[in-house]
Amino acid sequence: MKGYRIVNIQEILLQKNGVAYKGEIGVFVSDKPRVIALAQGNPVYVNAFSYMLVLRGDAELSIDERIYTLTAGMLCLISPLHLTSFVQVSATFQCIFLCIHKNFVDHIRGLQVGQRITIGENMHLAPVVKIGPEEGHLLRHCIDDVRRQIERQGHTYHLELIQNALVRFYLEVDNILEHELPASAPREVQSRQVLLLREFFSLLMNHYKEQHQVAFYADAMHISCQYLTATVRRQTGKTVNTFIFELLYSEARNLLSTTDLSIQQIAAKLRFADQASFSKFFKRCSGMSPFQFRTVASRRE
Repeated sequence: MKGYRIVNIQEILLQKNGVAYKGEIGVFVSDKPRVIALAQGNPVYVNAFSYMLVLRGDAELSIDERIYTLTAGMLCLISPLHLTSFVQVSATFQCIFLCIHKNFVDHIRGLQVGQRITIGENMHLAPVVKIGPEEGHLLRHCIDDVRRQIERQGHTYHLELIQNALVRFYLEVDNILEHELPASAPREVQSRQVLLLREFFSLLMNHYKEQHQVAFYADAMHISCQYLTATVRRQTGKTVNTFIFELLYSEARNLLSTTDLSIQQIAAKLRFADQASFSKFFKRCSGMSPFQFRTVASRRE
């Protein structure tokens, strides 16, 4: 798993044709198959829940080192902790994908949208689903509507319009998965190691901003720090601390490039002891200070 990178929605926007709202939700279209890959073709974790609908052509997508052949009418549900990379892409390949940061979903009220995200997490071992033409048309329409609402920046209820469009999308996805994955369908038997890794991933996505210590996750799972560390390393090649710090670094980049929060406020938001500790952490990861990073990011816009 060498050469991987964690990217956020704002960083995708710099590379792909699309629109985004405050780095928390984005819609992107693969209009140039030869440059569809992110991070110079290296495997990536996207710090968002991603839903990719294949429109035409074919491709091979590696998800957690397993190769999936994609053709028109396939839906990929990719969690923030799926390691992905395109292995091969045809000249006619086109897809549209919707990326949603967990923060954005958490702020939607009136519908248990978080329950829809859980469906994606439950499909961690089977993230690709073949859907029918009618369902594909409906999903394309829903994603296009999310994109249209993101573009309506002058609307008084801009955020509410985006949220409502997203609720419609999740309802359609939920309906499709209930029909495509009946309760009686055989399920892959999962080992204790796999279940522990999924439990860790779920805890991590909910708590990485405020909980930076391995002990928190081990205690929550009722296992020792040593056992958790060994389990994660055995299945991913990475340490628990690496996952925590890389997600923190991704979130820090996102906040620095998409918000007006001060560096001190970002340090507090990510639960660093003080601004100096945050700045030291960020410079160790990026080679530049948070202020320098923000200056460079502002020039790209």
